[in-house]
Amino acid sequence: MNFWENVEKIREYKEISRKELALRADFSLNSISTGIARNSIPLADVACRIADVLGVSVEFLVTGKTAQKGRLSEEKKIEEQAETKKEQFLKYMDDYSAMVEEFSLLSKPLQKALKEVIHEASVNAQGNM
Repeated sequence: MNFWENVEKIREYKEISRKELALRADFSLNSISTGIARNSIPLADVACRIADVLGVSVEFLVTGKTAQKGRLSEEKKIEEQAETKKEQFLKYMDDYSAMVEEFSLLSKPLQKALKEVIHEASVNAQGNM
């Protein structure tokens, strides 16, 4: 995993938007997109500020591995959550791939109608929580 993939993983775990990260770490929002596209590591001072905002070490952002004992538990939680999300996604794909395949064979108007029904059911379910 590269620097920006690690940043994205941690940012999502901590529910920090890209915009908020850029603002709090005092760097350009475009730097994230540029860094991802170029697969590059930012300047050391920027990497330090990003790590500070995310509450992890720069080494963890660069390598995905923990060096400092004090940060071990937080970084381990992030790694475990990423692995759990991956496992959940794979299980989801196993459980629903046949249904998605069948859905793709339906006519476009029927797909649209089903999407609307699912959306309404989702909105109603969230309202009843």
